Amino acid sequence: MPTNYDKRQDSEGLWEVYDNESDETVAVDIPLAGLGEAEADEAIDKLKRGELTSDNVPETSPSGRPSTTDGSGQI
Repeated sequence: MPTNYDKRQDSEGLWEVYDNESDETVAVDIPLAGLGEAEADEAIDKLKRGELTSDNVPETSPSGRPSTTDGSGQI
């Protein structure tokens, strides 16, 4: 299943983008945290369109299964 991204607000009122499956803050060179709400929304849109690629969330194959380094399909 493709990765699902969402945003959450921290105690200081700033936003971070996170992966719904791992609950980790998404990183694209740097963690996507401490953002304004509009910046978080834009980052999520770009991640969904493939304009940004997360550094810490495994890429998925067209089948939705995590890709493997050996191409075997085995995890």
